[in-house]
Amino acid sequence: MEYSTKKRLTQNQLNLLETSFITNSKLEGERKQELASQLGLSSKQVSIWYQNKRARCKAEAVEMNYQALQLQLQNVLAHNKRLQIEVRRLTHKLDQANHLLFLASNPSASASASASTVAPGFNHLQSSSWDSPATATTKSIWENAEVLPIMDELYACLLE
Repeated sequence: MEYSTKKRLTQNQLNLLETSFITNSKLEGERKQELASQLGLSSKQVSIWYQNKRARCKAEAVEMNYQALQLQLQNVLAHNKRLQIEVRRLTHKLDQANHLLFLASNPSASASASASTVAPGFNHLQSSSWDSPATATTKSIWENAEVLPIMDELYACLLE
């Protein structure tokens, strides 16, 4: 098995190539010949070094973009989780408020229902007591003495 002896570039050669690459990442024929003679290399070696350097730069850029996208994804997922928690908290508060409104609009139900029971039809905005025809015929619920403690509880729930 034959092994080719690959000649490594010296630090001075690398420095000159890097400096030249920073100035211009594309190599023109005239500049290629000039660099080759300055470095003591063939123009093909200079061309290959430039081609490899462009490929390395592109791979590094892709990796950096990937890492930036991963960080953005993590931030979006964390924000999404915070929003889901907030939705659950607000849904719970809304259920409590709907239950208290149900109790306030139905004083007879407030005597028998406990505050921890959710009134039928008030879970997750399925319906509202304001939509029922009984609401229009009910004497002002705000004037009913049985409703005042429930209203205090409703306000406390909404202010949390």
